[in-house]
Amino acid sequence: MSQRSKVVNLYKTLLYMGRDYPGGYDFFRRNLKKAFEKNKEERDPEKIDQMLARGSIIMAVCVAVIGKDNSPKYIKCADESMALQFHCKVHTSIDIIEEKLNVGNKTAIDIRDLYLGLLYATEEYKIYGYATNTKIKFIIVLQSSNLSMRDNDVKMTFKRLHAAYSNAVCNPFYIPGDQLNSKSFDLSVMDIMGIV
Repeated sequence: MSQRSKVVNLYKTLLYMGRDYPGGYDFFRRNLKKAFEKNKEERDPEKIDQMLARGSIIMAVCVAVIGKDNSPKYIKCADESMALQFHCKVHTSIDIIEEKLNVGNKTAIDIRDLYLGLLYATEEYKIYGYATNTKIKFIIVLQSSNLSMRDNDVKMTFKRLHAAYSNAVCNPFYIPGDQLNSKSFDLSVMDIMGIV
C-alpha cells in the first residue's frame, strides 16, 4: 500500500470515527481537514510514516466478544502472531468483569451504565470492558502508549461495537450461542482496529 493510500485511509477512518465526537461532527470534520491540510506539502517519507503512526495509534489491537457462559464468541487481533497472548489477556479480564458485575451491593453499580471502564493495565496494554444487559461481554485491548484515546472515546467505540453486534445477531440465520461469523460485524471490528 502506498503512502498516499495510507494517508487517505487514515483520513477516512478518522472521519468515520468523528461521527460520535461530543463537539459535533461538523466541528470534528473541519478540524480534521485543517490538520491534514497543514501537512499536505510534506514529501519526506520518514516524516510521513511518523505522522501516520501517530494518527493510527488510537486503534485497538484486539477486540473480543464473550458469551454469557464466558465462552469466546469472537476474537480478532491486529497481529495474528500474538493471538495466543491476547486470548490469555481476554480470558484474564473475564474474571474482573465478573467481579464488577457481581458486587454484593447492587446499588454501587448503575445497571443502566454498561461500560465497565478500564479493567486492568500492563506495561504494554490497557484492557477495557463492556457488558450488555444479556450478559454478553465486549473487551477491547489498546496499547498503553496510546495517550490520545480518552475514556469517552473508548465508551463510544464500545457503543459502536454493541450496535454492530446487535445487527449481526438479529440475522434470522444466526443461531444464538454459536460463534459469530458475520461479514458486516467483521468489517466493523476491522474498522475499529484500523485495518480497513
